[in-house]
Amino acid sequence: MRTLIVSALLFLIAGASAVPAAGDRGTPVFAVVMTRHGVRSFTKTPAEYRWPDWSPVAPGYLSAHGYTLMSYLGRYYRQYFSSIGLPMGCTTGGTYVYADLDQRTLETGRALIDGACGSPQALPLYHAATTGAGTSDSLFDGADWLIPAGKVDTAASRAAVAAVAPNPPGAIVTQHAAEFAALQALLDARCSGSCAPANGGPSDITAKPGALAELRGPLDAGSGYAESLFLEQAECAPAIDSTKLAMAMRLHVLAYDVNARNAYNPLVKGGNIFAHIVGLLEAKAGRPHPDVSVPDVARMNVVVLSGHDTQLGALGGILDAHWGLGNGLVADDMPPGGALVFELYRLRDDSYRVHVHFVYETLPQFRSNAAIAGGIAISPVTMPGCDGSDCNLPLAQFAALAHRLAQRGFVQHDWTKASDTPSDLAPLGDPVWSHC
Repeated sequence: MRTLIVSALLFLIAGASAVPAAGDRGTPVFAVVMTRHGVRSFTKTPAEYRWPDWSPVAPGYLSAHGYTLMSYLGRYYRQYFSSIGLPMGCTTGGTYVYADLDQRTLETGRALIDGACGSPQALPLYHAATTGAGTSDSLFDGADWLIPAGKVDTAASRAAVAAVAPNPPGAIVTQHAAEFAALQALLDARCSGSCAPANGGPSDITAKPGALAELRGPLDAGSGYAESLFLEQAECAPAIDSTKLAMAMRLHVLAYDVNARNAYNPLVKGGNIFAHIVGLLEAKAGRPHPDVSVPDVARMNVVVLSGHDTQLGALGGILDAHWGLGNGLVADDMPPGGALVFELYRLRDDSYRVHVHFVYETLPQFRSNAAIAGGIAISPVTMPGCDGSDCNLPLAQFAALAHRLAQRGFVQHDWTKASDTPSDLAPLGDPVWSHC
């Protein structure tokens, strides 16, 4: 189902040199963490069936439990980066935290600072200077500026979706009958009256003029149902069959494979954030990237970007990167708090390489408010040109790919004008049914 991204493959394989062994990575000099926000409420209650009331947590908001889990990740990052010689420096300016404008991403940034430094006020939390209703930060999702600017090739997007979707698209239901059956078994327990089956209705590749195409229908609906069920479990709802839930979550990953990991859509959504991540790495290596501007990283060891699964899915598509998850989680999923970590190493010949891995919390960790020993997990990442044991590629290859994306018009040069003015955030809470 997955299709290799041609531009990424050409640049990541062309001229690839031998991959150093783990002990030969060189000297760590910098890291960028691209994290998804923590556990949130439903952004929109799914249609039909019975779904819990998340009150007092507003739609799409980080819960108090989600904040706690992200603080554990902050503690982990402090310990991990210190262990490899990159202290986060809560009092020395060694860490820069930048968040998207949503409550869940801002609170995630605060929670990471809290866990790493002992207080959410220990470090500034930066975000776009322009805030308020109707605003967005195009650093995180390129579609926010490419679509209004008329720079999205809808035909190319439709072709990219069609290339990875079955023909006819409706065959997706029969090809993944077992996953739909597992999902339906979980949904049937909450059906009051007549509920349309999750695998019903037509499957179509649709797009508004000038926008990105998507495969809509049972896969789209099933993905939403599965994620909603997972979020309930992550918020400590009464336990359900974890095997069936894992099978249902394969539909969520499959929807990303088709709609967000194809040969065009991830370039629109993630080309800008990818180029700026590369720009941060190059700036630290003393080689400012010509296509982007970034904050001054001279005194920084770690940059944390608090965003969404949108960015992780797009980066996975751009790089053809894959990660395996355990403990009831599905390979290539992007659970709350999951993060791609890009570590920059300097070799003895003064060249630079980038090591990539995926950090996540396990299912037992999600369902507890206590820091569980071994609860933070690390998955190797596989990409063209490296194996899963130590994905470690030349910085120059990432830079070449970022430059190509800029040439194709997917990259804005400037970093969003940043502010550390505290946001007026509502008090955190949990739904009454949460028993972590």
